[in-house]
Amino acid sequence: MSELLAQTEEEEAEYMLGVVRGIIKGDKRVKGGKKLEMESYSDYPDAVSNNAKKGIELNEKINNRCATEVGKIRAQQLAQKKPISVETIKRMYSYLSRAEEYYVEGDNEACGTISYLLWGGLAGKRWAESKLKELGELDG
Repeated sequence: MSELLAQTEEEEAEYMLGVVRGIIKGDKRVKGGKKLEMESYSDYPDAVSNNAKKGIELNEKINNRCATEVGKIRAQQLAQKKPISVETIKRMYSYLSRAEEYYVEGDNEACGTISYLLWGGLAGKRWAESKLKELGELDG
């Protein structure tokens, strides 16, 4: 599990570093020649936001020992219904697809369950997949 979290954290850090470099250089492109995507979406269902809120609450009950800082930040964004970028939706879908095996509904102290909820849970995975298909960013 820690290897999976480390990989997710590394992906997020690399993406953000590329964005920051592009902003500093005044480029409209980021690493790899890919355009910086500024579109964002907040049309995710309340279930996604509610899952993030539940994850935050459960994590607080166990002294915030679960999840990476990226996961905690993502939860705050989702709980507050803040807009998220296409790149973030891709990372959500990727993480939620890989980490689903660690989610055990009703196990309110397992870090796998709490981390999964912080990213929007099963509702987040369904929404992210649907949104990416709608945007032509995911086959199927």
